[in-house]
Amino acid sequence: MYMGFRTKNPRLFSHINDNFYVYIAGWKEISLVDVLESVSFTLWTSYCNFNCPWCGNYRIAKGIDKRKVSTAEILKALERNSDFIDYFHVTGGEPTLQSKPLTYMFKKVKEYMSLKTSLDTNGSNPLILKSMLFYIDHVAIDIKAPLNNPLKYARATGLTLKLAKFFLPRIIESIKIASEAPFVELRTTMVPGIINSRDVIDVVKNLKCIIKKFENRVVFVVQQFIPYETIYVEEFKLKKRVDPEIVKSTAEKVAELVPFEVYYRTLEDGTGKIS
Repeated sequence: MYMGFRTKNPRLFSHINDNFYVYIAGWKEISLVDVLESVSFTLWTSYCNFNCPWCGNYRIAKGIDKRKVSTAEILKALERNSDFIDYFHVTGGEPTLQSKPLTYMFKKVKEYMSLKTSLDTNGSNPLILKSMLFYIDHVAIDIKAPLNNPLKYARATGLTLKLAKFFLPRIIESIKIASEAPFVELRTTMVPGIINSRDVIDVVKNLKCIIKKFENRVVFVVQQFIPYETIYVEEFKLKKRVDPEIVKSTAEKVAELVPFEVYYRTLEDGTGKIS
């Protein structure tokens, strides 16, 4: 029976009746894969300002899968599951596009629950990230391509070259801001025809220049592209997933270059750490 042990003020959220609303695709009450080595309650917010052609969540990114819910409803669901999770994790889409309800939820969780909070972002809104960093324990930033290559970033994100050049300085600033969080997880996905092993190496070389010193936990994850049926662009539905051995060997090369922890993530092996 639920006893509310992880809530500082038991049953608090059962009585909340706020006027904040957020567009979401849904949530998963118990997730083992969204925050590294932890259990999370994962919320997917709708809409994204990127247009990645290989995205497996395009229906969420485009707002096709969405419903308007109150933050009270989400907080009550979170409270019901608080005994079994470590993190309240928000992903998308791009969560920072709905910053007011997002900040409100993070603030309530930090004030009234013994849970950590987590945000997964593309890094496009550094000012918003900075404004809510006080309430966040874990920041995950998906770095789509080398940060010194606007053309490749444009291709990886489905943006125009002009927009890629607009966003890149903001992504770099977000990485600097995120490095101040207790735990920052930086990820790059190897995508056939777009992002290969050399590109991943270029990403971490960029990161070495951006994160020159850090006191908290910093992790880099090399991820495998998987051709999910939910991908919008047919070309990427037909591509094969990257060989897991290539993903792992790339992570091993990364580990030789950076002072922080390195992991790899594949469908075949799950998440593994490079020792």
